Amino acid sequence: MVPQPKQRSVRLAIFAGAISACAFVVPRFISGVPASAYFEGDLAAHKALAADVKNQVESGVAATAFHTGSARFDGEWAFGTFTMAALGLGNIVVSHPETREHYLAALDRAAEELVSPQTNTFGTEAWGNFGFDGLPGGKGHGYLGYSNLSLSMVRLVDPNSKRADLHDRLTEALAKRLEESPHALFETYPGEAYPADMAMVAGSIALHDCAVGRPERPFFKKWKEDFSKWIDPGSGLLYQSGFWESGKPAGPPRSSGTALAALALAYLDRDLSKQLFSGLQKAQTSVLGYSAIHEYAAGQTGTGDIDSGPVVFGVSVSATGFTMGSARLHGDRELFTGLYRTADLFGVPVHKPSGVRFMSGGPLGNAILLAMTTAGWDYQKFCKKAAP
Repeated sequence: MVPQPKQRSVRLAIFAGAISACAFVVPRFISGVPASAYFEGDLAAHKALAADVKNQVESGVAATAFHTGSARFDGEWAFGTFTMAALGLGNIVVSHPETREHYLAALDRAAEELVSPQTNTFGTEAWGNFGFDGLPGGKGHGYLGYSNLSLSMVRLVDPNSKRADLHDRLTEALAKRLEESPHALFETYPGEAYPADMAMVAGSIALHDCAVGRPERPFFKKWKEDFSKWIDPGSGLLYQSGFWESGKPAGPPRSSGTALAALALAYLDRDLSKQLFSGLQKAQTSVLGYSAIHEYAAGQTGTGDIDSGPVVFGVSVSATGFTMGSARLHGDRELFTGLYRTADLFGVPVHKPSGVRFMSGGPLGNAILLAMTTAGWDYQKFCKKAAP
């Protein structure tokens, strides 16, 4: 029987609708499968993602691997790759202690790079001196909170780390600068101060103290009160930059810095981390199960920069990626899954027998994704008890 024109058009409409539904539902379903494995801490999934990161660290990542157009930013990205790799690989070890020997060499290499003059060239050129000289004295160099957080993670899984003494001296130097800083800020670079970097400094000190069995430092009580003033009460987002001497914001509240701070402060104060995550939850947007994070608060607009990455239709690449970490930390499976779907869609994952690599992210993107998808509270099981 030959279909009549009306019947044919109805069938075509049904067929087109089915194809459209598959186009939206199938990719969403496929990319949601690994998200569930990462959220639940599946070792096979994490090892597959860690394989490329481990290889990159062991083979070395130089600033010349990046092409941002700025020597400082190229250096920051190489530095950030080792930072995030150490956090991600360390997270796997604290969740699955049987993997310790497999990742220990890569963790040691990441720590070696993070204290090397070569990897720190961008900071030395900004300040005119190497940040590790003269410890525990010195001033500024707030970016060292990132390397110290990684050194703290390495110390946690390797108490006999050969850099233990340097780690102790760096921690004491950063603690002194943080304690003496007006308005909870000191400079990352001359004339530049960022609350998110101070969150990294604070988190790194707290994780160091966890690793060595030291109780919380008394000055943290006031520091947390002062730091909370950098959270915009309307949006719940952290101001991206500030004037360290006056305590006034130097720019609007933004999600990229907030997401980093929420991750770092989990090592110091779970409630403060969750407060920042609540701001990120309000900044989310979702279409057909694919989620992203707006860089700026509602009613505000701005362009992208090295912190946010490209800002497209108001959403930030960096904020979207970094928020996965606090979504996992604070148990928001729905948001974590939606954010991962977006990363999976635009990250161009390539699956090989040796593991998985996200082609569009490069070494830094893969290291960030590993750190965010493994973020958790298992590190607390490795904390030494403080002496009475």
